[in-house]
Amino acid sequence: MKRAILTLLTLAICFSLSAQSTFVSALKAKAAKGATIYGTVECNGTPLEGVAVSDGFSIVKTDKKGVYNLVSEKKNGNVFITIPSGYEATVAAGDVQPQYWAALTADSNIAERHDFCLKKVDNDKHIMLAITDIHLSNQLGDIEQLKTIVMPRIKEEVEKYRQQGIPVYTMCMGDSSFDLFWYDFLFDIKDFRTTIGKIGYPTPIFHTMGNHDNDGATEPNAETDFNATKKYRDTFGPTYYSFNIGKVHYIMLDNLRYRNEKRANMKPGKNMAGARNYDHIVVEEQMEWLRKDLAMIEDKTTPIVVGMHCPVYRMLSEHNSTELYSYFTDEKGSRSLPPALYFSEAFKEFTDVHYLTGHTHKLITTHCKYSPAYPQIANTIDHNVSAICGAWWFTAAHGGPHLAPDGSPAGFTVFPVDGKSIEWYFTSADCGADVQFRTFDLNTVRDYYKASGEMRVFLENNPQRTDFATVADNRVAIHVWDWAPDWKITVTENGKPLKVTHEPMENPQYTVAYCIPKSVWRRDLTVNKYKADTTAHMFHVVASAPDTTLEITVTDSFGRRYTETMVRPKEFSKNMR
Repeated sequence: MKRAILTLLTLAICFSLSAQSTFVSALKAKAAKGATIYGTVECNGTPLEGVAVSDGFSIVKTDKKGVYNLVSEKKNGNVFITIPSGYEATVAAGDVQPQYWAALTADSNIAERHDFCLKKVDNDKHIMLAITDIHLSNQLGDIEQLKTIVMPRIKEEVEKYRQQGIPVYTMCMGDSSFDLFWYDFLFDIKDFRTTIGKIGYPTPIFHTMGNHDNDGATEPNAETDFNATKKYRDTFGPTYYSFNIGKVHYIMLDNLRYRNEKRANMKPGKNMAGARNYDHIVVEEQMEWLRKDLAMIEDKTTPIVVGMHCPVYRMLSEHNSTELYSYFTDEKGSRSLPPALYFSEAFKEFTDVHYLTGHTHKLITTHCKYSPAYPQIANTIDHNVSAICGAWWFTAAHGGPHLAPDGSPAGFTVFPVDGKSIEWYFTSADCGADVQFRTFDLNTVRDYYKASGEMRVFLENNPQRTDFATVADNRVAIHVWDWAPDWKITVTENGKPLKVTHEPMENPQYTVAYCIPKSVWRRDLTVNKYKADTTAHMFHVVASAPDTTLEITVTDSFGRRYTETMVRPKEFSKNMR
């Protein structure tokens, strides 16, 4: 009877509404000599052996009784487990945060107990949704846009797989909030967590932080990088950790060193203590933990998926060249390949490595194997995922489609995983997963640019931008959003194939949907304010006449085919599809 009562109490505590584990186990545990953190890991009262537990510095494993002991200085203020394959961490009813961590509350020299409960699940086959840059700040109707534009697409994808009995999870790569407006609009990272729960996000979410999830009110000093993460850590726990789902090992990192330095040109923002500047780098403290985490994986064919905010690599001109450049910065703050290669050195023994990143708000997948100068990272793909917020929720708020700054739709990437096999495809908020490109009849684009008074005003003040009023006859542009070198694009006219050329180009729809409302509508006619911004994944054909129909087929890396019968003339407008 006593055991039954303890079990009921355990379940009640286990399902409490908290981002962190408040579970209290009935299993016996005692702190070892010198240990300052100890506890148990179990599944339905059965102790789990071999589960990794960490304070962000040391990593230990539970013994056959499910007990762990950590000698810790408690610097990071939390303890977390690496969820083992075939298990899930508890998610409280009405919440979306897996309870894989616990906040440390006792002094550094006092032993405190924290227990964790897991549930058994078959997740060798699973779906991982990659979302990033939500940027909620309680303005531009962003919460309503999230609910009515983005969430239906996410729920559509989730339901499709749940009907097949496949579990679905989400990784969020940061910039969930918008630091500049934490105090102006009284909406910070904690409000984001409350909101994401209220709108009924349909899967557990594993978070990491972006630069805009730091507290800009933090005074600049030697501890700014750590101190600025306090609200985030209170809300979501560790800023770096790992977990396993099926046969894949996932790692979440904070690859931004926050400086928030005092500068003369600091941007406005209530309570901002500095310029909110940062370096793109994984600090050595995290690198040491990362090497320990990876050393525990004996099978080097295990796929490694690393979620972090800032991209690591990008092909020059986004695949128009085989040369890489880096988003990581050196000690002088300039982008440099050596820090990126140093970071990737940790993964050199693994055969299949994926970086899931955000920050740029663009959709670009960089296969490092296409850069022969760096064979040591040929095992790596950097998936730079389009922003959920697109262009900071601006385009849809002003009557347009939900676009990202490269002109691709805002959305998210879906990763179907089957054992060690990982595939992916993009899902746009506006069009879903069945559409992967958009076509532009440049004849009608030319007509629009000639006739639009707003466009003429914009170009007079921004002459560096492309004036499509002068484009040659019968050209057609095809924007293939997540194109990679192994994709195929074919175009036929009256059964005859047309030559397809890869030519970066401004996306005219983004100019109409974003730049015009930002400048002309707001009467902000600052000269040369909007720099030239080409979209790399643009392809072109020249038709024989202005009114022929084109058959367009795009085939992705996994053989999925997407088609359009393009009847021309095709209308060009802000809301064209």
